[in-house]
Amino acid sequence: MSMEGYLKKKLSLLKGYRDQWFVLTQDGHLKYYLEKPMEEKQKPKGQILLLLSDINQKSDNVSFKVKSANNNVFRLRGESKEKRNAWIKAIIETKTKLNNRMFKGFYDTGERLQINIDQEDDDTGCAFDYTPELETVSEDGGAIETDIASLFKTPKKPFVAVAAIDFGTTYSGCAFSTVQDFKTNPLKIETIALDNINVLSYKTPTVLLLTPEGRFHSFGAKAEEDYVTLAEKDEAHRWYYFNRFKMQLYKSKELKSNMVIKEMGGKTMKAMVVFAFCIEYIKDKVMERLSQAINGLDEDDVHWVLTVPAIWNDQARQFMIAASEKASIGKDNLTLALEPEGAAMYCKYLALDKKEHGDATELKAFDENARFMVVDLGGGTIDITVSEVLATGQLREIYNATGGPWGGNYINDQIIKTLKDVIGWSVMGRFKADDFDDYLELLKNVEQRKRGVKYDSELKLKISDNLFKKIEIPDSHKKVVQKDRKSITLSASLINKIFSSSVDSMMKHVEGLLQKEETRGVSTILLVGGYAASDFVQRAFKEKFEKEYRITIPLTPDMIVLKGAVITGHLVEAIVGRMTKYHYGLGLSTTAVSGRSISLGANDGKKSFFSLIKKGQKIKIGDVVTQYEVVLKAKSQWANLEVYTTEDDDPNPVIDEEHFTKVGNINVKLPQFKKESILVLTISYDETEFKVVATDRNTGRCFVGNCRFLDKEIKPI
Repeated sequence: MSMEGYLKKKLSLLKGYRDQWFVLTQDGHLKYYLEKPMEEKQKPKGQILLLLSDINQKSDNVSFKVKSANNNVFRLRGESKEKRNAWIKAIIETKTKLNNRMFKGFYDTGERLQINIDQEDDDTGCAFDYTPELETVSEDGGAIETDIASLFKTPKKPFVAVAAIDFGTTYSGCAFSTVQDFKTNPLKIETIALDNINVLSYKTPTVLLLTPEGRFHSFGAKAEEDYVTLAEKDEAHRWYYFNRFKMQLYKSKELKSNMVIKEMGGKTMKAMVVFAFCIEYIKDKVMERLSQAINGLDEDDVHWVLTVPAIWNDQARQFMIAASEKASIGKDNLTLALEPEGAAMYCKYLALDKKEHGDATELKAFDENARFMVVDLGGGTIDITVSEVLATGQLREIYNATGGPWGGNYINDQIIKTLKDVIGWSVMGRFKADDFDDYLELLKNVEQRKRGVKYDSELKLKISDNLFKKIEIPDSHKKVVQKDRKSITLSASLINKIFSSSVDSMMKHVEGLLQKEETRGVSTILLVGGYAASDFVQRAFKEKFEKEYRITIPLTPDMIVLKGAVITGHLVEAIVGRMTKYHYGLGLSTTAVSGRSISLGANDGKKSFFSLIKKGQKIKIGDVVTQYEVVLKAKSQWANLEVYTTEDDDPNPVIDEEHFTKVGNINVKLPQFKKESILVLTISYDETEFKVVATDRNTGRCFVGNCRFLDKEIKPI
């Protein structure tokens, strides 16, 4: 049945629920518009196909959720219980007729439908007792013509502009360019100042302040200032103050969608909410500026690019996709860009621009077949990729992304640790508790002064009067630490020692990479990221590698990743191939597997590792990487397979906790099978995540699945 009218839809964390005009169509789509469409051909704001969808409802009697087979979600509210139930009834009836039309004669579509419990939103569930009558249709009415290859390809929607968000551990920034500008000058990229303090770099501290009730208050430098004001009024302990929290995604070994993180005072909040608040705030700033530049711009006209470290695992990447969805950036409008690859893309276009203007000095690094290394030195991690330039101008990874936690924040931590050793841990603890505004100023001073310190220079830090009075430098530190009026000075030898602990680790790692057989032929090392501006880092790379390699350090290295992400968003396939960092495989009983065929339900008590992708395997973006046949029993509605990874070069055949990590599950939602069936499970790798298509061998029908890395729990088969 068809139906239309207003429902409240949750648009994002900041916007909450807003009235939207919904249309339920006879062909099984639930569409929504800002207002009632004036003409039939008007493009909807969004839509989902109800085929194999799920409906979840809350106990508040007005809210419900519709989730499509490919995990697209509408969170909705009716103005009353009766209104909500009328919509649910219509959706169920339309869904059931669609299922019956598509699958009649092959699958069982007549089961009573049970409304599920919505655990993600902490809902309580209850059965919606409605069983629609099935429509009888001809067998040919259920035909589905599907090209499997097309299911793996996710063509970018037509867009007017590309906007990028560089969500950093210490600082964040954003930039954009229009499609028209990119065609005439790819380097014409506008950066947006997120505050009025850091206008020279256009970046702002990655700091979030929430009210005591957990609502958004401010972000960036404004959040820092507001928190200092709260501390002066002795109210800060009630609020949520998050800073430098991005590294928790790197450190967490079992990242889940409901993971919580601690703020400055020790209170916890869902990490997904914290990240989504930040992303949405930056997104809204970009949209505000874009709307000024382009009349009549709609959010769907913008393609978004979010930068992530190349060494992040699959869970962390999928976490950022989910957080972006909460911030109202849909999957179809989002690309994840690996930070070093974004930097390489910008420098490639910069080199081409120089050639056009008669300067080819930097072009050799991006000639056809040229090989180069990008070292992205951020606040949290050092991120390294090694790539080669193809004849098409596209890039291909020739060694899997590597790195470690040796970023600029490591230096900050070591300086603060030194101050605690000198001043006394208990004194610093009391200083932080009693004079928190001064403590924050000290942290900011450390960050600012660290960036400009030279190789043979001392580091002078301003300190408050209260802290100055409490400092008594012990004899063991008097040679390297001095107290003078309103400052404390760390000697050049001490600063050199502190930086060496970070720089030596990265030098050793880079040297090891360049000795690999796979990296032979690398001629250029490109240093980008905020930490790349450090005199210690630049000096170390030049002393160690300049005789054999060209060391390139762009101007404003902290903006290169951001601008490169914008360029990446304009290109259909900027990166055509990557190499895997781990072995990926299925965890199954040996009795469940025969060759490339899997029988779900068979179990001999032990899980063995059955390979999907090998470590170091070259993967062409969008190509099929493996296939398995899955045997399903009658009445099965889900195909669920556990995915494991291991870093071991030669994995053990039996899975154990020491050598293997469960990273997720491959899920495929299906209609109920009337009899035992065989699915051909085809898996591809699309830019930064796996994609799954299951084909029913009996009918040829295809079902798009997904590889979930953040599930709290998986439905039983």
